[in-house]
Formats: sequence, structure tokens, C-alpha cells
Amino acid sequence: MGIQNIDYIKYQKLVSGKNINPQTLLATDYLNHFNEIHMLLGMLADMPDCLEDIQEWKALTYQEHFKYSIFQDKDLAIEAYNHSPEKYKTPFEDCVLAMDELLLNTISVVENTLNENQITELNSIIKNYTPKMEKMIEKCSSIINSQETTAQQNVIDDYFEDDTAETDANSQDAIDDLFN
Repeated sequence: MGIQNIDYIKYQKLVSGKNINPQTLLATDYLNHFNEIHMLLGMLADMPDCLEDIQEWKALTYQEHFKYSIFQDKDLAIEAYNHSPEKYKTPFEDCVLAMDELLLNTISVVENTLNENQITELNSIIKNYTPKMEKMIEKCSSIINSQETTAQQNVIDDYFEDDTAETDANSQDAIDDLFN
């Protein structure tokens, strides 16, 4: 057994009973960094004065988030992240980069739109942004909470990238496919 496997097993034991997934060694608390700004953007059309709070948002890495967090096991979360297997860490980091990009672009566009007092356009921007961000947050959560028995990443990606409306039966089939 290699040192990498020994460290992984060690951290699986250390995170047991904590709010850190023992399979991925990732914590969903990181998603709070995105959920808060997502909520503010959703309120922006009705509360334009929250733009100041939105403008203060900065993209933070996983480690930076926990460094400034009040999360009880923040030091363990930072250290365990270093031992998260690449099969989880790489898609997680890719998803985080996509969320950062979407948020930073959206913030820039809404700033300009509000400065030009185009409320109708602002509503359209937020309406377009919201489902994209919600899908990305769900995708990131599914990566964090992954287990060996979950679907391959491409199946998860295909599920979240499908923009077509489905019937309940088709939705259930898609969910069942995730677990096969």
C-alpha cells in the first residue's frame, strides 16, 4: 500500500463523524461561499441596495474559505483537502472555476445594468443566471457527497447540462441512471 493510500485512509478516519465526506474528503460548507452570493443576486431586482454586498464578493479557493470560516473543523477540512483523490478533486475544482466565472461575469453585468438603471434588463439577467448557478451548485454538491457507488462524472454532467423539459417518468429515469 502506497503512502498516498495510507494518508487517504488516515484522513478518512480523521473526518469520520465530522461534516466532511469520508469518501471525497470534501466538505459541503464550502458551498456557503456560493449560496450567500447566489441568494443576494436573487434579491437584487427587489433590493438594489444589496449591490454593495454583491460587489464585495471575491472568489475564494476551498482552503481560503476555510481559513476565514467559523467551521468547527476548518483546519481538518483544509488538511483533508490535500488528500482528496483526484477523481473527486479535479471535477470539484473544475466546477468551482465554472461557478467563479459565472458569478464574476454576472456581477459585472448587473453592476453595469444597475448603473444604467435598466431594471427590466436586470430581471432578465438574473432569470438567465439563476438556473445555471443552481445546477452548478447541485453538481458541486454531488461531487462533494460522492461515493464509490455513484455515477461516473460524465453521467452527472449530462444530467445537469440537459436544458430540455422532461416528464416525471423521464426525470426518474435520469435519476435512476445516476445510480446504475
